[in-house]
Amino acid sequence: MKGNFTAEQRMKPIAAAVAILAMSVAMSAQAQQAKEDPATVVVTGIRASLQQSLNQKKNADSLVEVITAEDIGKMPDKNVADSLSRVAGVTTTSAGSNEGSFGENEHVQLRGLSSQFTLTTLNGHTVSSGDWYGPNIAAGGRSVSYTLLPSDLVGRIVVHKSSQADLIEGGAAGTVDIQTRKPLEFKDRLTTSASVEAAYSTAAKSTDPAITALVNWKNEDNTFGVLAQVFSQTRKLQRAGSEGVWWDKVPSTYVDPALAGKNGSLLSGAVLFEQERKRNGGYLEAQWKPQSNVTLDLSGFLSTVDAKNYNTNFMADTVSPFKGIPSSPNGVKPTGSYTVVGNTITSIFFDKNAFGANTNGAWSAVEDVAARPDAKTDSKFVNFDAKWKVSDDLTLTGKLGHTSGSGKTKDVGFEVQSGWNQGAGYSLTNEGIFVLNVPGGDKFVRNGGGIGGWGSYTSSTDKETYGQVDAEMKLASDLVPSIKFGGRFAKHERDLEKFGMALAAGSNDDKQIPESAVGSYGSNWYGNLPVNPTPGFTPFKISNDYVASWVAQYATFNNHATQQEFNIKEDTSAGYLMANLQPSETVSGNVGVRLVRTKMNIHAFLPGGKPQYEQTFNDVLPSLNLRADLSKDLIARVAVNRGLSRPDFGQLAGNDLRDLQHTGVGSNPYLTPIRSNNLDLSMEWYFAPKALLSAGVFRSDLKGVIAYGHSILPYADASKQGAIADYDISAPVNSNGKLNGFNVAYEQNIWGGIGVSGNYTYSDGKLTDKLATGTCNGKAGEDCTLYGTSKNSYNVGAFYEDDRFSARIAYSHRSVYKLGNRGGADYFQSANGSLNIAVNYTLNKNVMFTVEAQNLNDPLMTVYKTDTTQISGVYKNGKTVYGGLRVKF
Repeated sequence: MKGNFTAEQRMKPIAAAVAILAMSVAMSAQAQQAKEDPATVVVTGIRASLQQSLNQKKNADSLVEVITAEDIGKMPDKNVADSLSRVAGVTTTSAGSNEGSFGENEHVQLRGLSSQFTLTTLNGHTVSSGDWYGPNIAAGGRSVSYTLLPSDLVGRIVVHKSSQADLIEGGAAGTVDIQTRKPLEFKDRLTTSASVEAAYSTAAKSTDPAITALVNWKNEDNTFGVLAQVFSQTRKLQRAGSEGVWWDKVPSTYVDPALAGKNGSLLSGAVLFEQERKRNGGYLEAQWKPQSNVTLDLSGFLSTVDAKNYNTNFMADTVSPFKGIPSSPNGVKPTGSYTVVGNTITSIFFDKNAFGANTNGAWSAVEDVAARPDAKTDSKFVNFDAKWKVSDDLTLTGKLGHTSGSGKTKDVGFEVQSGWNQGAGYSLTNEGIFVLNVPGGDKFVRNGGGIGGWGSYTSSTDKETYGQVDAEMKLASDLVPSIKFGGRFAKHERDLEKFGMALAAGSNDDKQIPESAVGSYGSNWYGNLPVNPTPGFTPFKISNDYVASWVAQYATFNNHATQQEFNIKEDTSAGYLMANLQPSETVSGNVGVRLVRTKMNIHAFLPGGKPQYEQTFNDVLPSLNLRADLSKDLIARVAVNRGLSRPDFGQLAGNDLRDLQHTGVGSNPYLTPIRSNNLDLSMEWYFAPKALLSAGVFRSDLKGVIAYGHSILPYADASKQGAIADYDISAPVNSNGKLNGFNVAYEQNIWGGIGVSGNYTYSDGKLTDKLATGTCNGKAGEDCTLYGTSKNSYNVGAFYEDDRFSARIAYSHRSVYKLGNRGGADYFQSANGSLNIAVNYTLNKNVMFTVEAQNLNDPLMTVYKTDTTQISGVYKNGKTVYGGLRVKF
């Protein structure tokens, strides 16, 4: 598939697909077996759920993947993203940007594109969510945070890898629809179930509880039912890490010309992240059939996450030696030898005599505690669904609802220094871990005036009100047995508020820190990272409780940071017409078009610009999906469509500034939606019961994909009382790109209760346009791959099951990919994989014991900037083991 599907040929793929349809009819003319009706399968185990998932995939007219509830119940899936991570062509991320992994899958990607291109719906409704991490809140992403969605909610998950006219626009790469259980679908009038679980984290050395419960009741006539689910989960996280907080080029005037222009780490640290994450919520649904041809459904959902956390970073400070002080403006020469790899300084040391008599400002150690004692996020919705079968030939459905999500955090920096004027340096290991050389920095010495502080309070709300009406009409036509048509409206609003922090008098006196608040990292202060720290060196650590009390005593958040705030109102309306096709007994599909109007009203700060911007966009989104039964068990598919994704809200407005480095990420209210012309060709062979071998190729031509250009703009420096300073800003611009790839998948119950599965996806995504500077991303040497694209990803797994015992093991892996742009630079996530297992023992029809484990391989997660030598962070989250009891009546 090279060079045959270009942006200039937008409408031609449909004509090509019609030709493929004609070929498919000819190829299948001798096939005697018509397409099977969807099978009704009672899910009682792994094998049964596998059969049900394959049946639904096989009988779909479009390209889908399906996960059933039993699939979820048989793996250590704590949220929906965990479940999706095993699906061919689906990858997940455990971070929103360059903050590194926190050990829980959070965002979902399809077709090798970033999560910005994936639309997530719940029962066909959109879902709002938030984030607890400040930079991610400010980034204003549209991608749903799956940490709010526990797997217990799910009846099944349908992944639409190709679009069709009756699907909500917004997922240029595809749509994930999470479908809950329905009250009237339960077999018994009264069903109750509950699970009690304990989770042990090897990193945090903590055992934490999780409780879920479900009650479903319906009347004897099966015309009214109520489903209630609740969940409460607590988890303590601890992540050991090493971070290069501030990489910068050594000034051209530096005293040692050999190092001028090289990249040096000015703040290099060993970091300990600690968090207690509490997720609570529930789901309530009532279903009523007042007449046999009418179904009414009212549902509500609430999920809250309390995620207070502390990130303590013990750092070697080499700012002054590199940048200089008034008495030594060109910096000072390092002590002894240093090493340089490429353009990166990988080891260097400045001793206590580096500045000679002018030693002021040459301290060796800095401890920063990023305290977030009030970090929360939530998601909620209320939805109403109605279905009316007017006649045998006409069915009407309607949807009405409101969803909202929010995120907020107080992000306070508490800083103390020690080992003053004793020297500082670092060296990088082969794994990218900083080994610190900070003589005297392990002991906290009060010097008076030694506490520094900065911070902000960031909050965001995301809400949408929507309505939708659909109709399906049967026709007296063999070629077009039915048509669907309908319309949808939505009013969306995203608001971001940010307040700067002010500190009361006396906050900077480090004499107030009591001895009881000064502890130690312990002998293994790098956690379980593969590194040998300096023998006998154990850094001090200020307690989290003291930092929280200091924040409560001195910090206030009253002044709006207006240059980072925004309010965006987005109104969308859409209408569609889709024809279901049946040109022969062995060929079926659908063809349609969706018309979309997007109107945006943006209130935001832009240097030298106006405070309000308005834009309106009209889009025509055609689609065609065809399947041909070449034989009883062999199916060919073709899908051609134009998809649409809108820029993240934080790309349209707001600014994410780094005051220390005078860098940041800006915004662009003139961004247009991202359009994607997609082509998929696939073949599926159901060669045995509970078995599938499939292969497919895909291509996306992207118009308007987001890239970043660079410019110097004036902003107020919050760390210097609002003084105006020049910032190196990366601002988003529309560009073009392309994605080519293929995937193969295999799964089979090979013998008795033993089954295996595996899939592999290759994706090659790149920017194809150049910016004015002549490089694809505005800076020479920048990587031109699309954000979120891993060239290689795969999953392998196996299971065993009998009447009482079942076990399943799965490993998921993805290669390196570009995370995002923060502070004016791109960041990359190294290749990584996760090994998970689940073992269940069924005592009787009511009781099951479970043992599960996540991240058994405890992968090393590395985030780097620009190239692999400029390490942003190296992390390990440890393993998590779960033991539990499930009861059902």
